[in-house]
Amino acid sequence: MKKMSNKVLLLALGLTVGGFGSAMAQQQGAGGDGVWSLQEAVDYAKANNLNVRQSSLNRDLSKADLNQSRASRLPSINANGNYSFNTGSFQDPVSFSLQTQNARTSNVSVNASLPLFAGFQQVNQIKQNSLDLEASEQDYLSAQNDITIQIVTAYLNILFANEQMNVSDLQRNLTNQQLTRTQALLKAGSVAENAVLDLESQLATDELNYITAQNQRDIARLTLMQLLNIPTTEEFQVEIPDIPEPDENPVIVDGSQVYDVALQTLPAIRATELRLRSADTGLSLARGAYFPRLSLFAGAGSRYASTSRRLLAIEREVVGRVPQVVYLNETGSASQTLWFDNVETRRIDEYYGMFRQWDDNLNTQVGVSLQIPILNSLQVRTNVQRAKIQQQNAQLNADIARNNLRQTIEQAYVDAIAAQRRYAAARQQVNASEKNFRNAELRLQGGVINTVDFNVVANTYRSAQSSLVQAKYEYTFKLKVLDFYQGKDLSF
Repeated sequence: MKKMSNKVLLLALGLTVGGFGSAMAQQQGAGGDGVWSLQEAVDYAKANNLNVRQSSLNRDLSKADLNQSRASRLPSINANGNYSFNTGSFQDPVSFSLQTQNARTSNVSVNASLPLFAGFQQVNQIKQNSLDLEASEQDYLSAQNDITIQIVTAYLNILFANEQMNVSDLQRNLTNQQLTRTQALLKAGSVAENAVLDLESQLATDELNYITAQNQRDIARLTLMQLLNIPTTEEFQVEIPDIPEPDENPVIVDGSQVYDVALQTLPAIRATELRLRSADTGLSLARGAYFPRLSLFAGAGSRYASTSRRLLAIEREVVGRVPQVVYLNETGSASQTLWFDNVETRRIDEYYGMFRQWDDNLNTQVGVSLQIPILNSLQVRTNVQRAKIQQQNAQLNADIARNNLRQTIEQAYVDAIAAQRRYAAARQQVNASEKNFRNAELRLQGGVINTVDFNVVANTYRSAQSSLVQAKYEYTFKLKVLDFYQGKDLSF
C-alpha cells in the first residue's frame, strides 16, 4: 500500500519513466535484493547519473555535426515564390512596363547549387567533426570513469564509517561493562564515587564518538544516493564486502608502470589527443579560405501579372485619307501632294491565366560560379591566427592532462605505500595498547590504578583502533585508484 502511494505521488509530481525507475531501484537495489554491491552501484550510475547522461547528449550533438558536414557536399536546392496585390504605380514583372492600376503579381523560382571546389574546406570539416565525435565518445567514457571513482569513494566512505561505528560500539560496550562493575564496587564501598563519575563521562564520550561515526555513515550514504540519482531513503543499504588487510597483499605496482598503462587506455588522455588532431585539421580548414571557390548552379523561374493579356490578333481599318506634301527638288520650289490611307490598329486579346503565364514565361539557367578571395577585411588571416592559437591551446591541454595524470598516479602510489606503513605501525600499536588496556582493566578492578589512569590507557587503545581502520581504508582506496588507472576490475 505504501509503495502504491509512492507511485501516485511520483506520477503526480510529473516524474519521467526513468525517474520512476530510479525510485524503484533505490527501494529494491540494482540487483533486486535491496542491497547495493559496488559493481551494481557503478553500473547503475553509468546509466543514470546526470553528468554521464549530459555527456551522452554532447556526443549525440557531435554526431549531428558530423552528419551535417557530410551532407554539405550534396547539392543545395531551394524554391521561392510570392503572390502580391499592388495598387498605384508599379512595374509589371512580365512586360516590365510602368503600370498605374490595381493588379496581382507573382514570381516563382527554383535554384540549385553544387560546390565543386572550396579549398578542401569541406573535406577538412568532415575530418575535424569526425575527430570531435571520437573525442566526445572518449569524454562519455571519461564521464563514466569519473562517476566510477566517485562511487568507489562514497562506497568506501560508507564502509569506513560502518567500521568506525563498530569500533565505537565495542568501545562503548566495554566502557559500559566497566561502569557496571565499578558501580557494584561503589555500592560495596570498595571505590570512591569519582571512579563512577569518570566512567560515566567516558561513556558519554564513547556515545558521542558513535553518533559522530553514524552521522558520517549517513552523509556517505546520502552522497552515494545522490551520485546514483535516486531519491534518498532510510532503507538504502550497501553490501559489506570482505576487504583484505593491507599486509595480506603488499605488492604495489610501480607508479611509472601504472602511468604508462593509463596513457594508452585512459579515455580522458585519448580525448585530449583527438582534440589536438582536430585543432591541426582546424588550421588546414582555416587556410582553405585562401583558395578560390568553384561551384555549379542551375535555376528555373517564371512570373505572372494580372495586367497581362494574351494577344489573339491585331485588326487594321482604313478610316480615311490624309494628304502628304512631297517636295520634288532641294529648294522646295516644286512640290506635289500625295494622299495616304489613315489606318487604325486594334489589339484583340483575352484573359491570361496564372498557370498559362507561368508556362509561357518559364526561363532556365545553368552555369558555373568562381569566387576568388582578394581582401575580406583580413578575416581569413585572423581565422588562421585563431586556429593556430587553438592548436597551441589543444597541445597545452594535452600536456596538462598527462601531467595531472602523472601527478595523480604518483600521489596515489606514495599514499598507498604510506598507508600500508601506517597500517603496519597502527596494528602494532593496537596490539600493544590492547594488552595494556586489558592489564589496566585488571588493575582497575584490583584497585591498583584509578579511573583517570585507566581512561588514559583506554583512550590510547581507542585512538589506535581508529588509526588502524583509517589506514586500512585509505590504503584500500589508493589501491583502487591504481587499479582504476590500469583498467582493472574495481569490485572487491
